[in-house]
Amino acid sequence: MPRIHWLEVHPSPAGDALRAALAGWGDEVISGPGPGSLVLVAEHPDARLIPPEGHEILWWVEQADPEEVSAVLNLRPGWVLLQNRPLEAVREALLHLRQRDLGSEGWLRQMMHLASMDDLLRLALARAIRLSGASGGAIWLRREDIFYQRVGDGAFTEAPLARLEAAELVRRGEAFLLAPSEQLGILRLAGPKETPERFLRGFDDMEPLLLNAWQLEESRALSFKDDLTVAQNRRCLEAELPQAVRSAAAKAEPLALLFLDVDDLKRVNTSHGHPVGSFLLESVAHTAQRLCRAHDRLYRYGGDEFCILMPGTTAQGAQKLGVRLLQVVQEHPLDLGGEHLAISLSAGVAAYPEHADGAGHLIEQADHALLRAKREGKGRVVVAG
Repeated sequence: MPRIHWLEVHPSPAGDALRAALAGWGDEVISGPGPGSLVLVAEHPDARLIPPEGHEILWWVEQADPEEVSAVLNLRPGWVLLQNRPLEAVREALLHLRQRDLGSEGWLRQMMHLASMDDLLRLALARAIRLSGASGGAIWLRREDIFYQRVGDGAFTEAPLARLEAAELVRRGEAFLLAPSEQLGILRLAGPKETPERFLRGFDDMEPLLLNAWQLEESRALSFKDDLTVAQNRRCLEAELPQAVRSAAAKAEPLALLFLDVDDLKRVNTSHGHPVGSFLLESVAHTAQRLCRAHDRLYRYGGDEFCILMPGTTAQGAQKLGVRLLQVVQEHPLDLGGEHLAISLSAGVAAYPEHADGAGHLIEQADHALLRAKREGKGRVVVAG
């Protein structure tokens, strides 16, 4: 009968469920730390909780960020799982631990249970900067024939790079390809002091993780894409907004949401036909996308409504974008071939934490501000509160 040592620092119903599951799987659960595998139940991974005993630790935690995971797994081999994961995932992780199936960078291998592509890239960049002795760096990922910066510390501008431009940087030794078989992305470092062989070594272990995350992201992007416009859809917003709020809270930064509504679209559909209405929506989406910054996200919320998620932006910053967008669409009526159709938008703005304490509340406040803009005469931007 396999033995599992059990240390429950922060008791929880999820901890009770796991202990019962371990017994059901035939494991002998021994209270307190000891040699061999240890299950540690806590609110989050914390290096101060690691006991002297325990060859490897399975962390069963309520929440975790990549930095915490990296810190504890660099100190002791193990696995970190969130308590909202299926119990079967714990069984699989324990099997890997018992077989010492962790790879040369075991903490990287299990990060897929927790990390998004951006989380992985941040860790990869931090590791490359540390090993190279560089003063900073950035990573660009490829989307079709353009490379877009996904993570960086300001050492390089965020300007997109054409494929040929990226290839030239690699040829000159000023950038390094990630996952060369797929040309997934490029890494650039500012003033590295070590040879590439030293700081690129870990990317071989990361390549399967990055490719897997990239493929999942691409697949997810297809299901999150609006069928008509260049925007993401409402399902995408509902998936990404809670994560954006958590990130803003962790960084103590603002997060703004700008709701947009095309005024009188129903009248346009009635007088000009639905194809013209669709053309109008496409035009608004393209204009909004062009005015957004690289890290802003445009969504089609439904029907004639769009919204723009703006990380690191106050309500005043989002209001400026809204005013600019209304001005641009008003100055460029839709050309219908001999007739020009004026476009009018109304907008509502809300920001976290100024107006809302969570994702659902943020949508509600931005929507209320939009309704006020419609009631007050349309063609204007209203800020919540």
